[in-house]
Amino acid sequence: MSQLSKIREKASTVKKRVLFPEAASDIRVIQAAVRLSTENLAIPVLLGDRSEITELANKNDVELPVDLEIIPGSDPETEDERFQFFQEKLSHKNPTEEQIRQLCQNPLFTAGWLLEKGEGDAAVAGSVASTGDVIRAALRTVGVAEGSSIVSSSFLMEMPDGAVYTFADCAVVPYPEADQLASIALDSGKTHELLNGKEPKIAFLSFSTKGSASHDSVSLVQQAFSIAKQKNKVWKMDGELQFDTAFVPEIANRKAPESPLKGKADVFIFPNLDTGNIAYKITERLAGALATGPILQGLSKPYMDLSRGCSVDDIVNTACVGVVLSS
Repeated sequence: MSQLSKIREKASTVKKRVLFPEAASDIRVIQAAVRLSTENLAIPVLLGDRSEITELANKNDVELPVDLEIIPGSDPETEDERFQFFQEKLSHKNPTEEQIRQLCQNPLFTAGWLLEKGEGDAAVAGSVASTGDVIRAALRTVGVAEGSSIVSSSFLMEMPDGAVYTFADCAVVPYPEADQLASIALDSGKTHELLNGKEPKIAFLSFSTKGSASHDSVSLVQQAFSIAKQKNKVWKMDGELQFDTAFVPEIANRKAPESPLKGKADVFIFPNLDTGNIAYKITERLAGALATGPILQGLSKPYMDLSRGCSVDDIVNTACVGVVLSS
């Protein structure tokens, strides 16, 4: 059974509520919600005007389950509560009343508000909105998780032989500072453990292994590893390491014999977005890996991002990942 199948199976056992703020403008979202409902993978909750969602579904010959929940984007009964929520959340920015009213009407922010108040377990967006808009809504509603210093992303990489690895950051933070890279590593470890059920073995990657080269970027990776190790003394992690030293036991034995990873890392932390993005796409295209992501991490509750070119399958899988991360 593939890891994605295992994630779907786990999602089906916990029956969590997944919020979809883009249902009124994207038929793919509605189709994914129908599948989640009919296959008992999650409890989808669509946000938006019921007539618009129904019209879009009918136009595309999609039959909505009778018990599919739809929450209106604009609800007079919750208007005051919503206004007060955003007023308090953004008090440090001194927003005008009009700016707050606009946020109250924004479906991405509405999903975050519902998620924060416990009326959903995960939110999924990004088939229409940009990644920046999704992250902005998440930050201003659920916020950064305790212990995290930055929102980042990871990709679950499932190889043709069934091996599963986590790559980070591949989509969000261009050039992280040392403390940010450490936070990315620890959040990626949590993601890996939740989705795979295994304690992570984390490698901080570089073009240098244990001081074999000298450069500011090498020093940054060394500092990030040191910070992460101080914060988590349980997980096996090491850095700075070249990829082959982190991945091939024979090479690890020669280049870094004292490394606790022993060439068996399964979480790879790249020093910047250039390397991470290139690496996951090479692994996907040349090695035939199945890439699931970007999985947003570092948030207090799972607010999942999609590619605007996503398929219905992608939305279903992302929702299931969000469910498992919320467990």
